Amino acid sequence: MKTLRNLSFLFVAGLFFAGCHSNDDEVGNWKKVESFGGMGRLGAVSFVLGERAYVGTGISENARELKDFYYCTANSDKDIVWNRDTATFPGGARLGAVAFSTGKVAYVGLGYSAGQHQGSTRTEEYFDDFYKYDGKTWTKVAAKFPGELRRYALGFYVPDPNNSGKGKAYVAYGQYNKGSEGSGPLKDWWEFDLETETWKEVTWTFGEKRAGACVAVIGSDAYIFTGQDGSSYPNDVIRFSPFKSEPLKFLDQLKDKDGQSFDNDYGMIPRGYAVAFAVGKESDQSARIYLASGARGNLLADCWEFNPYKGEKGRWDEVTSLPSFALRQAACAFVLNDVGYIAVGGSTSVPASSSLSVKQTTYLFEPGIDDDDQDDD
Repeated sequence: MKTLRNLSFLFVAGLFFAGCHSNDDEVGNWKKVESFGGMGRLGAVSFVLGERAYVGTGISENARELKDFYYCTANSDKDIVWNRDTATFPGGARLGAVAFSTGKVAYVGLGYSAGQHQGSTRTEEYFDDFYKYDGKTWTKVAAKFPGELRRYALGFYVPDPNNSGKGKAYVAYGQYNKGSEGSGPLKDWWEFDLETETWKEVTWTFGEKRAGACVAVIGSDAYIFTGQDGSSYPNDVIRFSPFKSEPLKFLDQLKDKDGQSFDNDYGMIPRGYAVAFAVGKESDQSARIYLASGARGNLLADCWEFNPYKGEKGRWDEVTSLPSFALRQAACAFVLNDVGYIAVGGSTSVPASSSLSVKQTTYLFEPGIDDDDQDDD
């Protein structure tokens, strides 16, 4: 039986990762729901339009880049049903792309073709195009992305608190590869004007370089964290508030500190190619961010809740780990009816090779529940 209880935490060792933790209770429940309707894939994108969540693009287990999209809706029991979207994405098949949505219109672009397909080798191809989708028709955005072409960047939209229906969209970070000219992570930011559909570079300094980072938006604040820079994992946490007089605030780093007992596991949080989602309401300060999946050398099972209202800089606490069969990286997350879901992804290292292990399973997370019957199937 599942019962509400006060938050305290236990890490359960996953199939690929084990560690010692000081917390001794599980809070939250991962529940398996209907599997993704299309081919399993990693490096896909997701966005929400109205009551539908969409997942598309990515790369399949036979190293085939994809461009199809599927959507799902959630019923009152939180179960979902997947359907193939009939509108055809007009861009090239790709993985490691970005997506952001205003809630009424979504944008998808960038990413790359990995250069591997059924044993044959091709040159990596990076994309500079963007497309918008209103739930019926895809339309190409005239302006090409002017920055360095990249994979596994962040794309996100922040609504304007003073002008309902308007906001600002951004693309940031990611990994570039110019072959013999070099490769590496980026830290530049680009703002996309939704009305004129033009790009401009943002000149503020935004933390460390990274690819495969996470972002979650609460109200008009975007929280950015994790990611990977080669063999290192940035530990900065950024609150970005483009409509405030001070748009940037650096929160507590994801590392252990002497004299603070609550953060003695913070050093376990940094990782690459994880997912994050925000549920709850800003109006009553019930909003929370959840960080799940990803890898740091090995796939990670531990999951974390961020409370932005706890103290001046918020607080992270560990919640119930992903079931062992659910571990993955380069997955997708989305929220429907204030419930967070994680779908697709894989156990293959990123960027993808010619031998892939991908997921079709979808899980939802129920916060604040004592899990006596975690769904491990």
